[in-house]
Amino acid sequence: MEAFYEVWVGREEQLVADLTSATSDAVAPLVDAAVGHVAAYYEHKSGLADRDVVAALNPRWLNPLERTFLWAWGYKPALLFRFVFLDDAGGVAMGSSAAQRRALEELRAATAAAEREVEREVAAVQESLAGPRVLAALRRQAPRRRSSNGEAEEDDAVAAVGRSLRVLLGAADALRERTLRGVVGMLAPDQAAAFVVAMMRFHLGVRRAGSGWSSSSGHGGRRGV
Repeated sequence: MEAFYEVWVGREEQLVADLTSATSDAVAPLVDAAVGHVAAYYEHKSGLADRDVVAALNPRWLNPLERTFLWAWGYKPALLFRFVFLDDAGGVAMGSSAAQRRALEELRAATAAAEREVEREVAAVQESLAGPRVLAALRRQAPRRRSSNGEAEEDDAVAAVGRSLRVLLGAADALRERTLRGVVGMLAPDQAAAFVVAMMRFHLGVRRAGSGWSSSSGHGGRRGV
């Protein structure tokens, strides 16, 4: 995942450069490419979770500063709306119609409600993780039971927690992608390009600022849920 992420960030930098210099007729395909780029990250992380959900829930490919933005193992979907309503900076909202603003506010409210539901489900799963036996087994440090034919069997409770975590990770990433696609779908191509560039520049800035942070300053990242 670390190698994938490094290449992915490089592609993100190229997309920002392309969108910034694009002519009006080239903007829409580049916005689509940017959305697909984000979706590819979730798809790759989903594949990792299928193989090892614990590794997917502990994103070591992120630097400590990136980790300060973690919410349900990724950024909070509501963060996207900061890159839509950028009135003082001459951002997307300056050219928005009243209908667009209403639609975006409705999406923001729906996203907030969905976030609260994810938070409730995460809290419930965290409670089930309180037992040391469950934690140890999830980290593959506990012995497996043996079935009647001598094959290793995963504890039912541990398996249930693992499945719940996998479902929650997928649900959180699906909400992030759905919010991104929802915002882009409400904007004109030039607005969508400005939004995507602002979003990606923010991430790249955090990535650059956090590079080597732990080794140079000795600080650790604050973990989210």
